[in-house]
Amino acid sequence: MLTNKKSKNRGQLLSIKAKLILSHILIAVLPITIIVIILTSQASSSLMDKVNSSNTAYVNKVTNIFNNKLLSIEDNSKMILVDLDMNRVLGKGPSDYDNEFYMMNDRQQNISKKVESMLFTNALIVNIFFIKEDEIIGSVTGDQKDLYKTFADSEEKKIISEAGDNPVWFHDLYGTNDLFLMRNIKKLNSDESIGTMVIEVRKDLLLSDLRISDFNNLDESSLLDLSGQVIMVAKDDGDMKNADFNNELIQKIKADPNETIGSYTTTTGIENESMILFSMLSNGWIYVLKIPTSAILGDITRLKDVALILTIFFMVIAVFIGIFIAISISKPIDYIRKKMKLVEQGDLTVQSKYTGKHEIGQLSQSFNHMMANMRSLIEEVGTVVEQVSINSSELSTISEVSALSSKEVMQAVESVADGASEQAKDAENAALVVRDLVNQFNATEEHFTYVVKATNSTKDASENAESTLDTLNLSTKDTMELSRKIEIDMSKLVGRFEEISGIIGMIDGISEQTNLLSLNAAIEAARAGESGKGFAVVADEVRKLAVQSKEAAKSISHIISDINEAITMTQKMIQEGSTIYTKQEKAVTNTGVIFKEIITNMDTIMHEVNLVYDLLNGLDHVQINATNSITSIAAIAEESAASIEQVLANGQEQLVTVEQLVNVSSQLNNVITILRQQMEQFNIKNK
Repeated sequence: MLTNKKSKNRGQLLSIKAKLILSHILIAVLPITIIVIILTSQASSSLMDKVNSSNTAYVNKVTNIFNNKLLSIEDNSKMILVDLDMNRVLGKGPSDYDNEFYMMNDRQQNISKKVESMLFTNALIVNIFFIKEDEIIGSVTGDQKDLYKTFADSEEKKIISEAGDNPVWFHDLYGTNDLFLMRNIKKLNSDESIGTMVIEVRKDLLLSDLRISDFNNLDESSLLDLSGQVIMVAKDDGDMKNADFNNELIQKIKADPNETIGSYTTTTGIENESMILFSMLSNGWIYVLKIPTSAILGDITRLKDVALILTIFFMVIAVFIGIFIAISISKPIDYIRKKMKLVEQGDLTVQSKYTGKHEIGQLSQSFNHMMANMRSLIEEVGTVVEQVSINSSELSTISEVSALSSKEVMQAVESVADGASEQAKDAENAALVVRDLVNQFNATEEHFTYVVKATNSTKDASENAESTLDTLNLSTKDTMELSRKIEIDMSKLVGRFEEISGIIGMIDGISEQTNLLSLNAAIEAARAGESGKGFAVVADEVRKLAVQSKEAAKSISHIISDINEAITMTQKMIQEGSTIYTKQEKAVTNTGVIFKEIITNMDTIMHEVNLVYDLLNGLDHVQINATNSITSIAAIAEESAASIEQVLANGQEQLVTVEQLVNVSSQLNNVITILRQQMEQFNIKNK
């Protein structure tokens, strides 16, 4: 409601000139603005759809390029897996050769030459080597020579084992900036594992494909893994390494795992709003392309700028046209407004100079006719005012004389009425005093009735409480006996827990002895060599069981200790409860004695209350006689006062009527005076 009033006030404050100018601006600018907004929004939407379709095709093309290169490397790894000679040589260890020369020659002929051939035919591959349990076959750097010692427990080995026969891709391992393809190698004639094949791939050659641009170098691209880690980026100084940006992308992909290619628009983690396109590679990596929206909508933005300039141009033209039209309309209106201002000040001789059949001319003629009619009306009102003033003076004189006579009569009647009223009031007061006295006695009688009921209730409650206390005393004795039995059982339970602790200590000792025996067995199995491997596995399992038994014994010992502490606390609580029950028994006994004394005192109170109740019943007859006498006196006085008041009321009505007549006459004189003063403000004759 308040908002509507404010908007209405603002509309009233605007002049006609301002409203005309504003309307021309709206008429000129609003349609253009709406058309520009609709056209640019539709053009932006259509262009974004077409660009999205084109960019999706581009992303699909780059994805196919990456997939072809990755698949070529995976095909090389498959060639190694199915090569019988390489598989045979890789399956041999140093102990399978008579000397190191035969081993080196065999590996050179069947492994090194074939690896060199693959490196020559596929420029993406930097190196190929094989990791076994006790050695690395192939050309490796100094940092990678001892890799086999820790590889079995590495995270990469766990991932490869879970993948089975499938290849697994890694990046940025072993202090390099390269990519790595790894997969398990097994003997072809059995399912026995030989080791892990590692193909090191040059990242910079793949990076050249990533840097292909069809967007005037405004785009950015990168490769990510499914954890959001950046594998490579086309521009090191871009936004593609931003963690918030990459996390948002991974969340969108995980939300719809079946979507292998897609796009969206975002500002998360980047400077400007951009279109993001992504595609899943065959190895599970993600190709990401970021294109700024400004690069796509450049023509649309320029169109918006042109539309803005045109809007401002037409707005200026509309302002000038509005000002011209507003002045031509508001000038005559302002002239008539000034004439109306003179009329407001009392000058009824003003005339408007505008003539013609148009709206301003008709308004001017109507204004002149109105002024002539107002001058005639003021002259007639002046004549009537003079005549009313004479009649009002005569009426005022007659009313004052009549009012004085009525007041003298009323004073005489009032003195008689006052005496009758005082007599009636005294009789009524006496009757009220008697009634109040009787009411007080009746109230006292009622209170004594309540006291009797409360006393009986208190007596009954005391008898019930005494019975309840007897029951409570018996329950307390039973509780004390039960607490003593629980305390005895707790003591026995503590002894049992001490026996269990001894048994746990014995289990702990057996576990330590078993652990020592398993270690000795493992040492003997190691000495036995290949024939003792099975025994070593059994010894290791026995050692693990011994360690687990020891840990379980410790856990049980801790649990037993906690239970023992809880039982000790429970014993203390039971002992404290026994003391409390003893005190409770004494308190219940004392309370029973007190309730017996209360019952005796209640009987005494009942006897005294009955005596007072009998005395109050004798006052009823006295009250009835006194009330009847006073009521008769009051009735006679009230009848006399009523007759006098009737006479007084008639006189007061006459006096009020006369006084009203005097007031009306006085008000009429005031109105005539004010009206004469107001008429003097108007000028109805030309000077």
